[in-house]
Amino acid sequence: MSPTADERKLLDEVRDLLAATVEDLTVEEIGPDSSLQDDLGVDSLARLELVAAIEDRWQIEVPQEQAERLTTVRQIAEHLAEAVAAPTGGTA
Repeated sequence: MSPTADERKLLDEVRDLLAATVEDLTVEEIGPDSSLQDDLGVDSLARLELVAAIEDRWQIEVPQEQAERLTTVRQIAEHLAEAVAAPTGGTA
């Protein structure tokens, strides 16, 4: 199943953010299924910086336990698609 235009756009935005956040990493090196740690060499400090950048860029909160489960670029994009689409706020 090929990704929709919105999914591709989100993947591209995540790749751009990764390249801007992680030192010595270029967009060309980052594939949709790249493992943050194994393929891209993202260490724990860089992961924290990435999560902070994601939270700032999309104005969402990513709990630490959730962030630890996001191990590929595609998983981050899928999480963002759900988090951004979910209604904000909560019950009164």
